[in-house]
Amino acid sequence: MSRTVRLLTAGAALTLAVHMAPAAVAAEAAACGVTASNRDKSVYGQYFLRDVNLRNGPAWECDITNTATPVNQVDYYCTTDGFTYLRTASTKYGWVYNGYLKDGGSTIPC
Repeated sequence: MSRTVRLLTAGAALTLAVHMAPAAVAAEAAACGVTASNRDKSVYGQYFLRDVNLRNGPAWECDITNTATPVNQVDYYCTTDGFTYLRTASTKYGWVYNGYLKDGGSTIPC
């Protein structure tokens, strides 16, 4: 895969082709459509600070698959990239931004 970058310097245009390995391109994309194992042995609790969207990956670009409210009981599984993977007591799974969780989310890496 290659990208073309155009730089304008002193009235002249310079075109630079940057070749990237497929792994580097994949790393730029959000890891959507992923789940995680239950590594965090925390107990269910009410951890949401607000209504939240549950996403199918640990990134804002990932699809919203469900929603939850502060009254939902949740069980943390693990954390990565500022998001915690969790399960609600009503069996909804998803990734939630750690800033929306009372204690900052799970402390156990995925």
